[in-house]
Amino acid sequence: MRQPRECKEGKRVRRQTPKLPLGKKIKQIRKALTLSFTTQKRTNMTPPQPKWKSETAEEETGEGQQPRFTMGYWQMRGLGAAIRMLLHWGKYTHHGGAEMNFKDVQYAQDADGVNEWFKRDKVEMIKDANPLANIPYLIDHEEKKTIVQFLCICDYLGRKIGVDETDENSDQRLRNAQIAMEIFDLRNSVIRLVYKFPNSVRTQSEFYERLPEHLGACKKTYQKLESWLQFHDFTYFAKKDAVSSCDFHAFEMIDQHEHYQTLVCGKDGEDVEKQDMLSEFPRVKKLHAEMKSRPELKAYFESKEYKEFQLNNHTLANSWDGPGPSSKR
Repeated sequence: MRQPRECKEGKRVRRQTPKLPLGKKIKQIRKALTLSFTTQKRTNMTPPQPKWKSETAEEETGEGQQPRFTMGYWQMRGLGAAIRMLLHWGKYTHHGGAEMNFKDVQYAQDADGVNEWFKRDKVEMIKDANPLANIPYLIDHEEKKTIVQFLCICDYLGRKIGVDETDENSDQRLRNAQIAMEIFDLRNSVIRLVYKFPNSVRTQSEFYERLPEHLGACKKTYQKLESWLQFHDFTYFAKKDAVSSCDFHAFEMIDQHEHYQTLVCGKDGEDVEKQDMLSEFPRVKKLHAEMKSRPELKAYFESKEYKEFQLNNHTLANSWDGPGPSSKR
């Protein structure tokens, strides 16, 4: 054991600490204070909450009301369009009451938006709300349910806002389900037109090359829809004179093709006579016009989500914005 130093008289001598220059001492103090502040800040820092959490959904909706529903989707029309239409319809028909207010959570189509969904919100949703988490999603805050898969969301909302019957065995529900699947087949054909699998989307030239063939094939679907309406003598697809949830997605897909047919051009880029597919299918054309004129959807058709959003993913190859309201050749 080390013995303490002693002076000649045998008394213990305190070891002297060498004095630091004033400048160096100040630097040490600043370093210690900075470290303390940073540690405290990290300890008190609250990580950002997922957008779908009910706490972050409590934004004012005109009258300081918490929304009944929260939907989440990319900043494009895509599968989100029909859900937005259903939510607008419910809000209008319930006179803007709190029981049908909604929040539209939108994820940007860039690296930040992708990370926000896949690395944060989806992870938390899988853990806390629904192991099948995906977008689009719908949260019913009142019933504490998180619903995924597009067709399930439309079916759920259709019953909640009163456009679909609640009896599982009703003829309306059966007709609605059949048309919903038929329209989804049309949607899948659009996916094959716009996206080049597995991990990329088509270039501008590829899109225009394939467009005429796609529109020609779509006429077969339009003919089936026309025959269905004629067979039942209906204005809408599942009820004679009233909308059902399937009509919203049907409108969106017809509306997208109304835009696509304006983009057709000749082989060398020359203008060609524009197609008017709906002129061949008067009942389908009437349904499209009826939906577009509904007062329940006026707010939606005036929104940026309808007027400005791209129809599908805009991150196409060659820096092309993709087919949508702002498409230019």
